[in-house]
Amino acid sequence: MTLAAVALFGVVAVAGIAGPAGGGGTPAAASFRLADGSAGCVYRSSGEIACRAVGVEAAAVLAADGSSRIDSEAPVAWDDSTPVLLAAESWWHGAFTCRVAAARIVCSAGDGSIEAGGGGIGGVR
Repeated sequence: MTLAAVALFGVVAVAGIAGPAGGGGTPAAASFRLADGSAGCVYRSSGEIACRAVGVEAAAVLAADGSSRIDSEAPVAWDDSTPVLLAAESWWHGAFTCRVAAARIVCSAGDGSIEAGGGGIGGVR
């Protein structure tokens, strides 16, 4: 029972960071990273998810409609205080779902997806 409670708290802690800011209906910025620090993502106030990998200057950006692009101006930063997205967890907000697969963050919306990990970014079409 205790293990289930701890697991539930972890999911709620990671998923809960994307809740509305101040009850105004506008989602708060939320960020998460891989445990090894090789990649991180941020939910932006523009309503998009941006993910970047260490050593890559540009970010993969995913819109709620599934469209994606590479953006060298999209700020994505993380440090030791950024919540870790573990393999057993997922992060979601509106149309977006992010999870860890094969040591990479994979985010999807609509019929599109992006990914980021130790090998760089991908999935942009």
